[in-house]
Amino acid sequence: MKFVWAFNPFDDNRKLQQAARATLAAIAGARDQVEAVYVASPVEIELATAFDVPMGIRFTSYPKGLVEHALRKLGCKQIPATVLTESSLSLTSAVRALAIHAAREKADITLVASHARKGVSRLFLGSFAETLVHLSKTDLLVFQQSTRAAKRGPKNLLFAHDLSRDGDRGFEKALAYAKRWKCALHVIHVPEPAYGIHFDDQDARVESYRRRVRKKIHGIESRLKRSRVEGSVVIDMRWAPISELILSQAQRVHADLLLVCAKSGRLAGFMGGSVTRQVLRASVAPVLVLKAG
Repeated sequence: MKFVWAFNPFDDNRKLQQAARATLAAIAGARDQVEAVYVASPVEIELATAFDVPMGIRFTSYPKGLVEHALRKLGCKQIPATVLTESSLSLTSAVRALAIHAAREKADITLVASHARKGVSRLFLGSFAETLVHLSKTDLLVFQQSTRAAKRGPKNLLFAHDLSRDGDRGFEKALAYAKRWKCALHVIHVPEPAYGIHFDDQDARVESYRRRVRKKIHGIESRLKRSRVEGSVVIDMRWAPISELILSQAQRVHADLLLVCAKSGRLAGFMGGSVTRQVLRASVAPVLVLKAG
């Protein structure tokens, strides 16, 4: 596998960088490739105001040296550093440059911080990372400074499935990751409230919905069995926010990684307080955002 690490040498939050290192160590094998990539642009205040650095190297070799130095301090000197130069003042342009690079290099996963207490604001959730969710063609492994990564690789994955077509494609990706990492895959589905409410005069459409859900769940269970991947499938009908139910199940199955689709039915709409955003902010395990579509 190939990993692209969205690296910011001006972020002095050591806990965040250590969380990134631990997350990579947990999932990247000896034969996997990791590349630290930084997009140097005027959006970066520290670069824009580095008047003591000649313009000829301010957005090229100068930041590359900073990335390499930061990697050495983290004990990651073997990871190559790449600096992409973006002249635009647009944050979106900087994010797009990274996304294009990851796609061109055929990266499997891009590692990105969800927020940082220190450093420039462009790495805050709602800025660089959130924009990358929309523009990236690769899956995104999102972490924060409180992330707790498995020390010897993941043993349990939890995939939040909304039973949509995008969700089906995400499930197949989750299944592939489970096989690669030789771990269990657990699936949770939170149905519409009507699923668990029964009345004598129940609308026929509700019963039809229940049948569809049960059929889909049975299909997921069968797919796991055929793939010889250990795991479980749960329908959680409790009255609680979907994100809380997902996080609760993650604790129950001791999930080392949470997997969600970037765009998938009730998990869609990364903007505006969506389930995905809430999971990213509250999860203590790394969150793998699958680009299923």
